[in-house]
Amino acid sequence: MFNQYFGYYLLSKNIITKEKLKFVLSDENKTRVKLGVLAIDAGYMTSSEVTEIHKMQMAQDRRFGDLAVEKGFLSEDQLMLLLSKQKESHTTLGQVLVDENIMNYEDYEQLLIQYKKDSGFSDEEIKILKSNDSDAILELFIDMENTDEVKLFKDYVELFIRNIIRFVDRNVVIGKPYLAEAYTYENHAVQDIVGFYALSTGLSASDEVIANFATIYAHMLISEVNELAKDAIGEFMNCQNGLFISNLYHKGINCNLEPQDYKEKGIITSQNKLFVLPCELTFGKFDILFNIKGV
Repeated sequence: MFNQYFGYYLLSKNIITKEKLKFVLSDENKTRVKLGVLAIDAGYMTSSEVTEIHKMQMAQDRRFGDLAVEKGFLSEDQLMLLLSKQKESHTTLGQVLVDENIMNYEDYEQLLIQYKKDSGFSDEEIKILKSNDSDAILELFIDMENTDEVKLFKDYVELFIRNIIRFVDRNVVIGKPYLAEAYTYENHAVQDIVGFYALSTGLSASDEVIANFATIYAHMLISEVNELAKDAIGEFMNCQNGLFISNLYHKGINCNLEPQDYKEKGIITSQNKLFVLPCELTFGKFDILFNIKGV
């Protein structure tokens, strides 16, 4: 997921266009990751060292890794680790940025340094972002007191993100959740959970995002927020919440689902705790809402 977070950072700085970011993150782009970019990503080599090895390769028909080890820029263990990562990875944002002449290795290295500074992520947290572990990544953003309500919210959104990745868009970027007294929405697909817990769950987004979300989930072209779009979003919510209450059941907690509802242009108010988790997909932003009425 690091590609997504770093990509949206570059987008916010007007270094890359939205269209270029979509191309980089799309399945159509299968750029092979080169060891130089991976070495910079890992912090094993500087941009000047990578450039030096590339210049050496212009004069010698030898592998990048062999030359880097010979020069003392990489250890044998570091090279083996980079080679294993190269086999696992199909694309990296940095590689495409360099290949497309959007920036050179030095620019890329400096932007990585600036991103770490601006984001406030430690080296260990950057490793978590690169791990593609959505549950671990979510933990980076939820720094709320670990109450029973927060634990319930975490369980819900961890499942929600996994389902987004499975069924809609693997390039989801998770924002920082917050508590709201009130929330204004344009479109809100909602479903209540009743029983041991009294919860109201929802997905809120613009017309465009709802139509794109529904198109992908339903595997049919849906160009506007019509009944097909509402049914598709409702089906997703029913799938998500069905899995959620099933997980609760296995913990000895009994809950049931109310019928889904779809609302347009309104305000939701907190009845106890209203959690909002901002997320971004390749086609736009949406919010996950988790309104705890009673526990």
